Amino acid sequence: MEPEQVWSHEQYEPYIQEPLTPESLAAAEQELGVRLPFSLVALLMYRNGGPIRVTLPHDRDFDILHETIRGIGEKFPHLAKEAWWQWPDEDEGVPIPPDPHWLISFDGGGHWDLCLDYRHSPTDTTGLGIDPAVTVIDTERIEIEYPVAESFDAYLADLIVSPDEE
Repeated sequence: MEPEQVWSHEQYEPYIQEPLTPESLAAAEQELGVRLPFSLVALLMYRNGGPIRVTLPHDRDFDILHETIRGIGEKFPHLAKEAWWQWPDEDEGVPIPPDPHWLISFDGGGHWDLCLDYRHSPTDTTGLGIDPAVTVIDTERIEIEYPVAESFDAYLADLIVSPDEE
């Protein structure tokens, strides 16, 4: 899917990071401990985060309102290992998925996060995780995690134009 098909024409400035550079990408990947999928990097090079015009199909939307893809930068929200459920001391009793440090949230809405899931991914020669799946973590459900796609490319292929954007 081409970047102009993904990004909304609405440019909500607080969610759009500064333009992505090779240096900021490399620094983010080192900090996260992963290589971001090529197709995600291509999207972020076009526009570094913000509202999207596509969403998951209604029959596979996991009851989440997927409206943004986070970029790389300092503004909130951004790609980071900082979903609130990743910090067990913050809220006792909240279910936490196994190996939460390998889940990178790229959209979220309070109790749920849409994540790049590197928990079962191989690593490259530098030790960075590669080829993530996409998973929903929803702490308000009995089963807190739901597979969305086997890869970021498969996730992109499943997206449809949001009814708000038609």
